[in-house]
Amino acid sequence: MAQNKKEEEINFLNQFLNTSIGKNWYQKYKIKDCIDEEHPDFIFITNDNKRIGLEITQFIIKSKHGFAVQSLKRTGNKICKYIQDKYGFPVSILINKFDKRKWCAKSRKDFLEAVYNPGFTDRFNEKEIRTKIEPIIEQNLEKLKNTPYFIKETIEVNNEWLTFSIDRYPHGYNNKFDCHVNNQCFSWENPFEYLQKEINKKDKKFNDYLNNCDECFLLICSPDSSKGNYCHFTDKLNKQKFSYKFSNVFFYDENKKTASCLKQI
Repeated sequence: MAQNKKEEEINFLNQFLNTSIGKNWYQKYKIKDCIDEEHPDFIFITNDNKRIGLEITQFIIKSKHGFAVQSLKRTGNKICKYIQDKYGFPVSILINKFDKRKWCAKSRKDFLEAVYNPGFTDRFNEKEIRTKIEPIIEQNLEKLKNTPYFIKETIEVNNEWLTFSIDRYPHGYNNKFDCHVNNQCFSWENPFEYLQKEINKKDKKFNDYLNNCDECFLLICSPDSSKGNYCHFTDKLNKQKFSYKFSNVFFYDENKKTASCLKQI
């Protein structure tokens, strides 16, 4: 398993255990130890040596805007790693795309298109971006070394304009040195059907999980929009019923920092 995937799972686990539902679950089973596994992701050992499994999965609604963010974010994170490996210090990157429809509209129709269909869905070539931005980084290396200076440069890719802001401070929303991509998209409200499909995928592996534990739970984590996840759930989530084989299915909302127990049919 990729290290960054396991790090994400540990991060979501810690966030969940900091919620009231997570704390109550942990205390209820009188857990004394945790084993890092893969099927399921974690095994908790109780005081009476019972093995409690917890499988963790991310729920990210699929959208063209989300794919665009994820693709550009991957490229930005590779540039962060490139700077760390070659120059020996961490950086954060913020990427903004210039919206021609909004700022260079030639007609009312163009402007309204930007208003009612905000954001971008373009997929940019990683090699072309790095070919243009890495020399700029090298030219401005002394600025980056001397905090609090930063680089802000715009490059043209596929006849579109991308602005890179690079500095030596971690992002405030996650306290990490990585890449953040600004984009806009209408958020899908209560996509229950797709949440059920995510549960169904894990249900197919339920018997395999039970080979490694006495009881198994599922934790579904919904990341915020920084990962290209353009959906949200209202209080209707607490009334909606889902089909599942697990002892219980928990839903963690990273944006709200809250957890819910999904009702079972």
